[in-house]
Amino acid sequence: MDDGSGCSASSASSRGSSHSEPTFTFQVEAPVSSLLFIASSVLSLTLILAPRNSTIGVLTAFGWGDGPLFWQGELWRLGINSLLHNNIFHYLFNIYWVLRFSPVLEALIGSRRYLVLVLLAAWVTGLAGNLTWEAGGIGLSGLVYFMFAYLDRLRPAHKAARRVCDGPTRVLFYSWLLIGPLITLLGLVAIGNVVHLAGLMFGLAAAEWQKRGAGRSLGVRLAPAALLTAALVAGSLYLYRPVLNADWHYWMAYNARDLTEQSAHYQKVLDLAPDNNAARYNLGLLFFEQGNLEGAERHWLECAARDPVNADVCRALFSLYARKGDAAALETWARRLEQVSRFL
Repeated sequence: MDDGSGCSASSASSRGSSHSEPTFTFQVEAPVSSLLFIASSVLSLTLILAPRNSTIGVLTAFGWGDGPLFWQGELWRLGINSLLHNNIFHYLFNIYWVLRFSPVLEALIGSRRYLVLVLLAAWVTGLAGNLTWEAGGIGLSGLVYFMFAYLDRLRPAHKAARRVCDGPTRVLFYSWLLIGPLITLLGLVAIGNVVHLAGLMFGLAAAEWQKRGAGRSLGVRLAPAALLTAALVAGSLYLYRPVLNADWHYWMAYNARDLTEQSAHYQKVLDLAPDNNAARYNLGLLFFEQGNLEGAERHWLECAARDPVNADVCRALFSLYARKGDAAALETWARRLEQVSRFL
């Protein structure tokens, strides 16, 4: 191939320099890039051709994951999310940049180091999206931004990096970081802006770490890696047990068999999300089943105040006052239930 894409030393150039940018063979000297291309292409193109490829059931079958799947311990789905595309234009755009950047970066830094960094980048960008408001996002763009940022940092020293990260490419990638949030806010397309930024920052940091770590002691070189690993493990543990997430507590309560555990999780839902009427209703139901009619009454009356046309709440209060033998309240909620039924 032309200059600047390889990893092994070559002979002097025709202009008399002592060595030139090495060359590479994509399949042989860029195995990680090849595997990345094949894995994403097979998964994405098969998914694109599948009927109803945007439904949760189909996506899950292809390895996609979000909250409840991560809460069950299936954190491996983070990496699969990065490989998937269910839109042909999304796939073609991302795979073009993978083919442009990935073999060059792998050739410059070596396949083993590149494999470790790609896996870390998938972990970083996956956590960045799923711990923010971009949960369940798919696509290679986070990894593409990692590749771009790393190569951009190598531009001063490597012609190969300068060739693939030329002026127009740099303008496109950096401006997209500014344009993407605007497009998302306007509701035109949901773009993984957090994922893009995380990939960019990790790529820049990894390249800087490689540059500054040269010639330093092993302890100094490993310290950033240890900090990153600790942060990723902590983030993964929180993704598995997001104790500040009301949806997770609701899921835990719904799946718990112990009534005390259910009650504690529903109460935590209300602490985090006081407007969650479903959790309040279910908490009242637990009290009712345990014979705590006062507790059930308190929660169900608050449900009724927040959602006056909820027939289930009206029926629950009707049953509660029937058990208590409160004729006046029973009549009140019988009329309310009749009105709500007509309204519905």
